[in-house]
Amino acid sequence: MASSSQLAEVHFPQLEGWTRVLGAPSLAGLQQKAERAEQAGVPYEALGYGLETSKTTPVEEWGDLVGSTQDARALVDHYGKLLAMGPGFRLMSRNRDKYAPMAAFADVWVLQSQRLQVNPPGSTYRQEVEKVATQIRSGNPDVSIWAQITLPPDREPNADEWLAYRQSIVDLVDGTYIGVYTWESADPDQLVATIEAIFATVCGNEENSRHEGESRNEQ
Repeated sequence: MASSSQLAEVHFPQLEGWTRVLGAPSLAGLQQKAERAEQAGVPYEALGYGLETSKTTPVEEWGDLVGSTQDARALVDHYGKLLAMGPGFRLMSRNRDKYAPMAAFADVWVLQSQRLQVNPPGSTYRQEVEKVATQIRSGNPDVSIWAQITLPPDREPNADEWLAYRQSIVDLVDGTYIGVYTWESADPDQLVATIEAIFATVCGNEENSRHEGESRNEQ
């Protein structure tokens, strides 16, 4: 997922085979990025609509969540892309009844689970994620749910903790990804090492599983 067309232009051509998402917190932003990507010939699969209760999203958009999602659907259909919805968790916690009707228009739902990470990895965190995932799928059983798991800024980057969060919910969602916040006290080298350790474990295991499956098929 890239938050700017410039980043997408640089990195998306290197990520063929992935689901590449251009994200924006407003309909105007999505329109602008889609236009730029089309003009520049940037390859990508989805537009990500990240509604937030902040100045980055117009009040009328987060004031009409279902209508705004429907408008986003029309926009992505125009460009022949998937719609990835990534509304802020705080916003949705005040509008739980909107999960289902919004999900009806989405192909992907990015579940921002970082606010649930006040709980340690384990049963409580899992139960909260499962509750939201159930609400989302009640409106669209075919939607893909991606869970954002962060390296929280209130503690040192810890690969084992992140992996424990993932293990708590990996069977509940269709994918997980790392959300990284930068903070002045963080050691950049430690942050990079943590991310690399996570990639090595998750992507390495998935790659090994794929090759094992290929070997079995060949036999």
